Amino acid sequence: MPRSVKQLLAETLEDLSKDNLDKFIFQLLDRREEPRVRRCRVEGKSRLEVVDVLVSTFTEDQAVDVTVEILRSISCKQQAERLIQEKQSG
Repeated sequence: MPRSVKQLLAETLEDLSKDNLDKFIFQLLDRREEPRVRRCRVEGKSRLEVVDVLVSTFTEDQAVDVTVEILRSISCKQQAERLIQEKQSG
């Protein structure tokens, strides 16, 4: 059964170390493009709550693109490539 975008994003964020998750959230908050994510929506939140914010702020497809972009910017290229492959095969 194909996994949903939310499941793929959750698995991707679960693979990140605490440091890399902190970097991910920092980069997410620092994005200049609209729509922007407000600090109160992600600060101190669980990985699953961050996934909900990604999908509700962006569309599902755009949430994957933004996640891949941020993962690459924080040197998590392996997770970015895995997310792309899993989304394409789903």
